[in-house]
Amino acid sequence: MDDAEDMYAYAKDPETVKYLSFDYYKNLTEAKTEILNYFVKSPQGKWGIKLKANHKLIGTIDFRLDAPDLKAEIGYAIGCENWGNGYAPEAATRVLRLGFAELGLKRIEALHCSENPKSGRVMQKIGMQKEGVLHNNTQLKGRTVDDVLYAITEDQWRKQIGK
Repeated sequence: MDDAEDMYAYAKDPETVKYLSFDYYKNLTEAKTEILNYFVKSPQGKWGIKLKANHKLIGTIDFRLDAPDLKAEIGYAIGCENWGNGYAPEAATRVLRLGFAELGLKRIEALHCSENPKSGRVMQKIGMQKEGVLHNNTQLKGRTVDDVLYAITEDQWRKQIGK
């Protein structure tokens, strides 16, 4: 709850949440409710992204583990005032390391709305490869959109990091 004001500050901007499943926050209470319902209720695999300089929360990253199949899906959100600074790739790179080096996963994937190529660029920067387009895959703010699937395998990751 200590980060509620920071979360509200970035998620009240409609541009930030344009491609996310939730609408922009209209007040601080909505941010607190989201923290309770999403992060506190089920905290495993969910982290805040904070600036080192001032410890301000600027986004989140989550890791949805599918342990039986040795794979996971990542997702991230950064406040639009911090787009283009490399924060999403930095956080996602750490999550890849967790998945492959610590948990022994064989595959990590991510989806982005086809209308949001900047998110796909983050996936490319961390070494993910585009695998295809899932047509009419997601309901986004009252309309159906296509998603683009990216993934990286453990072998690809190890080659990428030189191990």
